[in-house]
Parts: sequence; C-alpha cells; structure tokens
Amino acid sequence: MTGPLVDSSFWVFDALFTPQDHPAREMQDTFFIKDVLSKLPDKKIVDSVKQSHESGLAGSKGWQYSWKPEAAQKVVLRTHTTSLSARTLANLKPADLPKKFFSLGKVFRNESVDWKHGFEFYQTDCIVVDENTSFRNLLGYLKEFYKKM
Repeated sequence: MTGPLVDSSFWVFDALFTPQDHPAREMQDTFFIKDVLSKLPDKKIVDSVKQSHESGLAGSKGWQYSWKPEAAQKVVLRTHTTSLSARTLANLKPADLPKKFFSLGKVFRNESVDWKHGFEFYQTDCIVVDENTSFRNLLGYLKEFYKKM
C-alpha cells in the first residue's frame, strides 16, 4: 500500500475511529499543515464515519459526540501507516478478494528529539482479507515477517 505523507485528519484519525478530542490529535503529538484544508472523500464514506463516531455502527454506541467535518479536513503529516490501510479498505471491492496488502512507510510524530526518539521513522502495516484465513495464519505471517527482518 502506498499513499501520501501529507494527508487529511479524516484518513489519519477519523476513519480509524479516533475521537476528534483525542490527545493524539493535539499539536504536541501531530504536525499540522497551517492554513490548508483537505477535501473529504465520497459522501457515503464520510457519512459512515460520522455515524460511527456519533451513534455507532454494528452494535457499538460510538463516541456520542457531534462529529465535525472541519476537524476531519485538517491536513497533517501522517502519524502512522494505518491511514494507508483505512484508504485501502475503503476502496476494496468484493471482486478484489482474497487479497494481501502490505506497507512500509515513513511517518512523523511531533516529539522531542533525543538519542532514542526522532520526529520521523518507518512503520509497517499488513492486511490479509480472506474468509479462509485464521489466527494460525496470522501467527505464520508474523513469524515469517520477523524471520525476514
């Protein structure tokens, strides 16, 4: 999976069910791009994310707050590669399955730089979508990944 280093708060936070008042979305954790707003994706995706935050989906009750599109439009340096996973899953079609997705990408965190912390690093994400996969398959993927690392 590939995607932008500079992305909307929608994909970096909202689509991953991070509430809009979560501490990770504050200036001390995230690099915001000043005076720029992003365009939100397809209305169907936005409405689903909004509902998941406000009242929940699939049996959850959501975060129970009024979701604001303006917060989702804020532009940030991506803080994790899971935003690529969210984008990938949002565009997935049944005809694409089964499928495996993998990313290794640069991410940014607004942290004090010292001998064990930097403001940029690499992160990996992997998604396997297959109705015939199991926990045992996951353990095998992880074992293989760490062996190759």
